[in-house]
Amino acid sequence: MNDVAKRWIRKHVIYVVQAIFIIALGLYIIQDFKLGEFIQTLTQIDKQFILYLVIFEILYYFLHALSYWFLTYKRFRLKLREAIGGTMLAWLVDLILPSAFIEGDIVRIVFLRQYGDWASAISYNLFFRFLLNTTLALFIMITAVLAVNLSTSIMNYLLIYGITVLLAFLSAALIAVFIFDANRTLRFARWLIEKLPIKRKEALERETEKFLQYVSDTARDFSPYSPNLWAAVLSIMGQWISGVLTPYYSLRSIGVNINPILIAPGYTILTIFSLASIGVPFMVGSVDVALITLYLLLGVPKEKAVAAAFLGRGITILVTLSMIYPIGLYYGKKLFSKKNFEELKETIRSIVKQYGFSLPLFS
Repeated sequence: MNDVAKRWIRKHVIYVVQAIFIIALGLYIIQDFKLGEFIQTLTQIDKQFILYLVIFEILYYFLHALSYWFLTYKRFRLKLREAIGGTMLAWLVDLILPSAFIEGDIVRIVFLRQYGDWASAISYNLFFRFLLNTTLALFIMITAVLAVNLSTSIMNYLLIYGITVLLAFLSAALIAVFIFDANRTLRFARWLIEKLPIKRKEALERETEKFLQYVSDTARDFSPYSPNLWAAVLSIMGQWISGVLTPYYSLRSIGVNINPILIAPGYTILTIFSLASIGVPFMVGSVDVALITLYLLLGVPKEKAVAAAFLGRGITILVTLSMIYPIGLYYGKKLFSKKNFEELKETIRSIVKQYGFSLPLFS
């Protein structure tokens, strides 16, 4: 293998791994796949359960926005419709350019900056990510324990559940250190600044220390006695429950009844892994593979597993096109206006000029 091919594989390793999984699953499915049974399953879909599927799909996104609103209302005085607009815009960006929700977090920060300062916007959005990761880990732990009591076969996946929970808690811990431990974060920032090829390092250190102090001051808002905080937590937990009920009703629609507790931990973990479809709109490929794999592991026949995945993904895309796209585009036009772009560009240009960063578009 020549150097060009090696460099291409290293650069596109995620796509290569994803393609291997898709091809392997496809080869497994087509073996003894009964096309007639698959078509018959699609013709006998129970429309009543499709309605539930749509409701919980919409509720998943709404509860996400509601938790964001509860968390940010006290400091930023966001209206509920604005919180919905900001989160729909973040979802839209993630769906178009998915890379583990990084772009969505950035969009939420820029969106919230319209209602306050940068330090508050960053700390609140990081704390929101902290809540998402923490509640996700708790949700997997609780549902995994309940699932073990219902089926001993779940024991085979406890190691995977444990690793996922550990990673979620570790990521949450790193965020917590940044928000709540300004001194530790400052020490790391100073070490990083020393490595950067820039001028006026001492001035940058002073500005960084001032910024981190603002973040630390903002962190006082996150009191464990705040009713808004607990309302946000409950809304996020509701989001995870709604997420599990979408595959549950996908299966019910095609005549398969599996306890949602058995679906919950595996579905949540496979959803995380499906974020590997970086740069693929709608996360096409990895999500489909994740759903079909989950259904097969739960003992669903191939034909019904593919039909349920086809149905659920179809509803997800329709809901996205009818709800996330129009709301996200509306708020995107407001956020990414020419005036806002010029202000952001001027801020970056000022930083580049002051500290000697090398950025081609802003130098």
